[in-house]
Amino acid sequence: MRPACVAVAVALLVGAVSLVGCGREEQAEIDLQVEQRIAASRAGLTLERAREIVAEVSDVPVDEVTVMHRSVDAGVATVLAAVPVPGEMQGEDPIESIDLRWDLEHDLPTMILWGERPRVVPREQVPPEEAERTALQLMERWLPEASPAIEREALRAQKLRAPIYVVEWLGTIDGHLTGDQAVVQVSSANGLAISFNQQIAQQRPSPDEIKVTRDEALEIVREHLRGEGVAGAERVDLVGQLTLSAPAHPQGGPAWLVAMIDVAGRQRRLLIVDAMTGEVLARERAANEGATEGEDG
Repeated sequence: MRPACVAVAVALLVGAVSLVGCGREEQAEIDLQVEQRIAASRAGLTLERAREIVAEVSDVPVDEVTVMHRSVDAGVATVLAAVPVPGEMQGEDPIESIDLRWDLEHDLPTMILWGERPRVVPREQVPPEEAERTALQLMERWLPEASPAIEREALRAQKLRAPIYVVEWLGTIDGHLTGDQAVVQVSSANGLAISFNQQIAQQRPSPDEIKVTRDEALEIVREHLRGEGVAGAERVDLVGQLTLSAPAHPQGGPAWLVAMIDVAGRQRRLLIVDAMTGEVLARERAANEGATEGEDG
């Protein structure tokens, strides 16, 4: 066979192998999506239920929701869908995407992300008070009934460099964090919500049920530091905050978050103490430490 023919034959063979490889990858992706849909349906997230959830979140008719992905992992549903844009965005693309996480046990969203809204940037025209009202409406709608009451005056919109306000809420009881948290991003251009995220407390013990006091938690941490051979462990400043349902707790139970504070007033380390047993559960680094297609289609 001539060299030129050999080269052509090799090129054709390589191309054929590449096409086979691409075909296998695409088929594997399709198989994975099918498996995810089957597993989601078994967990209660049928296509109809996914449409209902998106319609409820977006305030659009169910028949106008196009679900592009649905899956369930550890009791949390993931849904990616397309819905009509709200009236305030008319004139833009008539469809926007919505990506959400839905806690199946509590039947509430833990994350909602509207994909097109950050792109709407005409001019600064929405005051922070409007952003706070928008955030309050979402929180009152989606926070669990068992969560603490929202104090309207405690909500403060923080302006980012981007045309976005951030409004954060932390649940408290008698000065202690409950573990409930919500963060809403609002467009400062049109007042529309861009995203909603919440953390739902896994446990809700009464502060009166906590067995380890603040002073005991601080002393437990100090003893822990002595055991580590930390210089100046006797004199280091420690501050503690009780969280009744701490994400760092293996069962989401109550824990004291004890921070080491340096002479400049910065947090150097954070240690987690089980508020019922006194066990040191974990150590977390401070932020500045470390240097020293759709189903409906």
